[in-house]
Amino acid sequence: MTVVGSRTGLISAAALVLLGACSTNVGSTGLPGAAGSGPGSAGSSGSAGTAGSAPSGTAGDMSGGTAGGGSAGATGGAGAIGTAGTGAGPAGATGSAGSSGVAGAGGGAAGASGATGSAGSGDPGDPPAPRPINVTGTGTFSGTFNGQPLYLNQSKPIMGKLVLFLGGIGGGVGSGGIDSFVHQYGFHIFMPATNTNLTGSNVPAMYKGMNTPEANRQIGDARTDLWDGKGRVTWNTVAPGKSMLAETLAAIQYGMTNDPGGDWGYFLNTDGSLRTTDVWVVGYSWGSQTWAMVSTYVRFGRVVCTSGPVDEGWPNATWMTDPSATPEDRKYDLVGQDSPWPTQMDQILLNAMKASWPGTVTNVLPNGMPSSYTSDQHLFSMVGGNGGITPGGHTVFCNDNPANGWIPLCKYAFDQQ
Repeated sequence: MTVVGSRTGLISAAALVLLGACSTNVGSTGLPGAAGSGPGSAGSSGSAGTAGSAPSGTAGDMSGGTAGGGSAGATGGAGAIGTAGTGAGPAGATGSAGSSGVAGAGGGAAGASGATGSAGSGDPGDPPAPRPINVTGTGTFSGTFNGQPLYLNQSKPIMGKLVLFLGGIGGGVGSGGIDSFVHQYGFHIFMPATNTNLTGSNVPAMYKGMNTPEANRQIGDARTDLWDGKGRVTWNTVAPGKSMLAETLAAIQYGMTNDPGGDWGYFLNTDGSLRTTDVWVVGYSWGSQTWAMVSTYVRFGRVVCTSGPVDEGWPNATWMTDPSATPEDRKYDLVGQDSPWPTQMDQILLNAMKASWPGTVTNVLPNGMPSSYTSDQHLFSMVGGNGGITPGGHTVFCNDNPANGWIPLCKYAFDQQ
């Protein structure tokens, strides 16, 4: 299976509907057509075109037929009496054909014979939540599902984000302690269980040392199988219902039953699927490279890596070289170093750079310097340690200790003021 196939299979139906073609079409004069599938606004700046309509019974341009003579796009004019042809597909993400004119600037072309329209080249954006979040509980909710913790601090402003944690290899030390920092804020929290022993060393020998697309996809695809159990590789399987996605959906149902005031169901789309764009994923060590890999194929709301990612022997793995489903400007990397960058060329940060995570490395000292950050900063070298409060090296620097000198950076990484 190709990498493109792996990624495409993970795009939700909700996101596909938003992916409209962004082409500009010119309407042609024809016989009157019947009304199209959905009204939209007329072109924003064009003048009225010559009266006319699409031929009856064919899929019209611009969501079922443009106005006769008026052209679509920023300068296209609304047709005087043109109506949409029959069987046209819906318009693109930013505009649709009007009942008496053509789509506005950026309107998508109709799909053939009433199809939903082909994917456009632009960023489709995130699907909107079907409703506002409505947390009515008080205090904190702390529960477990399949032995894994759920948590919500309902006494704080509710963020409307579900944070999923992954820890170190073999279970390690859980999430490395960063969950204690996140517990201080109004996040919904869950730590799904998965095979934390799966690494690049498990890839069959037939692929090792090869620099081919098929070989390089193996490690990223295997990790993504842990997420949704799709079976992209043949050498590792995930039992039905045991993927991180399936477990997260089940945990949400558990939260809906056991914490009804917590509105855990907010993170579900109307079809019961997980709205991943309101999910933030946080990893420590093994968990960091797992989320770095999976987020290449799944569109998450934010990715926070600590003490990772590493390449696990696959320097040309496709998760580092392919375009990412999660926009790179949503990804953050916090890496402990003994000396400031670039005197210590830590491979972890080089991996993030190879994967096109934005910005240059910012050196951060345990006294909180710098004390503020800007939106273009995503890569951080956390130099040294903070005594017994936060040791240096391969560790997590964010926790709930008020004496922790790294708190300004931790707040920035989690969008807290």
